[in-house]
Amino acid sequence: MLIDLELSALASTADKEGRSMLILKEKGGDRILPVMMSTRRAVTMMMRRQIPLSLPVAATVADAYNLLLMKFDINLKRIEFTGIANGVFLCKIIAERDGEERVVDTCQAHDALVVACTSVCPITIDSELFEAQYMRKMGDNAFALNINVLTRNMLEEALEHAVATENFEVATQIRDELARREKVPNPIEDANPYS
Repeated sequence: MLIDLELSALASTADKEGRSMLILKEKGGDRILPVMMSTRRAVTMMMRRQIPLSLPVAATVADAYNLLLMKFDINLKRIEFTGIANGVFLCKIIAERDGEERVVDTCQAHDALVVACTSVCPITIDSELFEAQYMRKMGDNAFALNINVLTRNMLEEALEHAVATENFEVATQIRDELARREKVPNPIEDANPYS
């Protein structure tokens, strides 16, 4: 079963890479899904959500992509979160042309979300994946993130902090996640000869 998501908010992080957390909210619900991405891209998406481009001009690469789709009568049906690898959510883009649905299999969520915002198409996630990845509310203003959504730099900083504060249980979990990422290749990087 697919769950519909919508852009909800933008949260800054203490990440050295200048990344932000784009918050997607379950339509008609309270659960939220964090997606790490560059602050510039996240701000652009939030602005686009509020001020859609009404003129047929390409202000961004995503706009050019959208104009190309429109020119060739390709309708974007939805963006669907399909998994997570090495701290990066993965999505597929489902499009329709001449009544036939086609799937673009693996792309990074931040790229798919730009396309969704530009084309104004639904954003969805499988209910099992959402159940495993949504942010748990821990108190009035506290949330818990799954360790697998954090960037490598965030994990390394958290590891330093855990060791410095002698929180060895958390340090072990972080080391395990870093080791797992070394063994499991990122399918996007493997598929892209230019990375």
